[in-house]
Amino acid sequence: MANSNDFDRYEFYEPDEEALEGLYAVDNYFYEAQNDLAALFTANPKKVYYLRQLQVRLEKKYFHWITNNAAVGLLRLGRLKEERVVSARGGMFTRFLTHPSNRYTKREIKRTQDIIEEYSRPEVTISCGIRAENLFCAGLAEKGFMPKDKKVRSFQGKTWEKSGHDLDYLFERDGIHYGCEIKNTLTYIDKEEFVTKMEMCEFLGIKPLFIMRYTPKTYMWEIYKKGGYGMLFEYQIYDLSQKELVEKIRETLGMPVDCPRAIPEGMLERFKTWHLEKAV
Repeated sequence: MANSNDFDRYEFYEPDEEALEGLYAVDNYFYEAQNDLAALFTANPKKVYYLRQLQVRLEKKYFHWITNNAAVGLLRLGRLKEERVVSARGGMFTRFLTHPSNRYTKREIKRTQDIIEEYSRPEVTISCGIRAENLFCAGLAEKGFMPKDKKVRSFQGKTWEKSGHDLDYLFERDGIHYGCEIKNTLTYIDKEEFVTKMEMCEFLGIKPLFIMRYTPKTYMWEIYKKGGYGMLFEYQIYDLSQKELVEKIRETLGMPVDCPRAIPEGMLERFKTWHLEKAV
């Protein structure tokens, strides 16, 4: 396997502040992400990856936007090459990246794109959302957190009118109410949506409870500062009927997906313990 030092770090493309969404200046994480990506493609010169796949693959080490910008930098330097494939549904496209020496990409790109088209079908994405909500509602209820309402915009005489947003659920235990968002996606929750939902909880006088597959640590810190709880489940949840698709995604793309029958006991028990120690 190639050592990341084979790539001269000082040649790396440095995006401006706007390219980094105005969140962070270029720092060692950006350079390290480029090193890791360069090493990955050097070690797998015949492999084709799509951008979301790389973001999720490296998410425990780098924010999604850092991986994105690092990949863009390598593309501009000619260290990677790109092919964009428009979705069969039109409009959207997938960005595939590979080593410049890889001339035979069509078969793998088609195989990957076919899987992406399959898991992106509206009936699949809708069922994923419903399955995750049902599992978490059932699991939380078993721990004494009872769902009191859904699509919440009002609470105890207050109504959120600043935007058209609502909170997925309102849970209650021991007289404490939680405004809950459940996000079962490979992507992060949208930053603007996250900020708005946090403001809603503060306005309504309830604690934020964000249940997400994955999210930046900075978001988790914001939840904590507001007296709330962030629960990460890491594997995107699919319906049991989609087991074959889940195996295909996991084995072919190496993506974190699963079709569990229930939410892990330990995950729910940790929230219950936190609630009893911090919230009550």
